[in-house]
Amino acid sequence: MKVIVVANGDIGDRRKVKEILPKADYVICADGGLEHAEELGLAPDLILGDFDSLAGDILQRYRDAGIPIKEYPQDKDKTDTQIAVDLAMDMGASHVYILGAFGSRWDHSYANVMLLYKLASSNIEAQIIDDHNTVMLSNGVVRLTGQVGQFVSLLPFGGDVHIAYTQGLKYPLIDKWLPLDFPYGVSNVFVRPNAEIRVGSGWLIVVKARD
Repeated sequence: MKVIVVANGDIGDRRKVKEILPKADYVICADGGLEHAEELGLAPDLILGDFDSLAGDILQRYRDAGIPIKEYPQDKDKTDTQIAVDLAMDMGASHVYILGAFGSRWDHSYANVMLLYKLASSNIEAQIIDDHNTVMLSNGVVRLTGQVGQFVSLLPFGGDVHIAYTQGLKYPLIDKWLPLDFPYGVSNVFVRPNAEIRVGSGWLIVVKARD
């Protein structure tokens, strides 16, 4: 099952996001992410949150339409986005795509990258998507598609990461370490439409940029 989680961060250019957004079987809106979903033409299957960032009239409209709504207290240990991700995992999701994960609150942005780790370490393919970037996390093989000349950055997460090899990128990495204190994996470049990266050990953040 492929699940889209719509959070309340920045979406950016809706047209661009629509063009790259994969089709999903289920859509979960976390609080103000419901407004983003409407703008993207996504029909929510579940709405949840403490609703501190959502106008009451829009929520009532979906309640009247019979869409399931789960309300949580503002004082809680999990963010609304984490609750949505946990529910997607409980549903048996094979893929999770998170929209609205980044914004002016850097702490929330980083927490959402941590959710990629939570998903990937449970063998669930996960991506954070906005109009400029697709972000993923892996400790295995990453297969990417992109345009020749498009940027892709490889960054360690949580510690040094060993790259067994890369294919299809301008600056090849073969049996190389990416240390946590030296981010030299920024701005590699596609030299063909398909690229592959194999992680030898550690966790790798992959950022496919669209400028």
